[in-house]
Amino acid sequence: MDSPQRIVRRANVDDLPGLKLLWERARLQVLDLEKHLTEFQLVATPGCDLIGVIALHVEGKQGRMHSEAFTHPDEADEARPFLWERIRNLARNHGLTRLWTLEASPFWHQAGFVEADSHLLEKLPAAFGDRRSRWVTLALRDDNAQVLSIEKEFELFQQTQRVNTEQVFARARRLKALAYLLTLVVGTIALAGLVFVLFKANPKQPPRGTERAPLPMAE
Repeated sequence: MDSPQRIVRRANVDDLPGLKLLWERARLQVLDLEKHLTEFQLVATPGCDLIGVIALHVEGKQGRMHSEAFTHPDEADEARPFLWERIRNLARNHGLTRLWTLEASPFWHQAGFVEADSHLLEKLPAAFGDRRSRWVTLALRDDNAQVLSIEKEFELFQQTQRVNTEQVFARARRLKALAYLLTLVVGTIALAGLVFVLFKANPKQPPRGTERAPLPMAE
């Protein structure tokens, strides 16, 4: 998302020096975060001055927002809506069903995140971290809807396969009929040729008893 005052995009290697400074100020693990550079989304001024960042780590159909940091903490509430819209677009593009985060800002509660109870924590991917932490989560889509969608896609796939199979069999039947026809034509031509050759080799003789008597020779 872009606006006349803010630019929001994925971080790249050119942003790394500024990100390192930002992570250090926020007391985050710089070396670890460098390995996940492409997970970071940033908001900046049109002059490319970094305002804030947040990362989205995707596991399957779930995402974890982490490592939120801002150059000026007093501008965080102004920058978060831009980052949140970017995260929602990414989640929609990835088809995510649920988001998780340990970020404690009231903004995320206002965005719809709720504290995860023991039942919800069972859905937390192990790669996201310890379930004993204070996770908040937001359901983007009904998990059952995803299952139904997969089943519908599989049913459509089966229907397509049946149609393709019927088309293959129909094509095979046509080819088989054509092969029979060609065999018949070739056989007929071969038989006609054989008859012709036999006729040429043994021309038809006149019937017995119809031969003419030799003419008497003149004295």
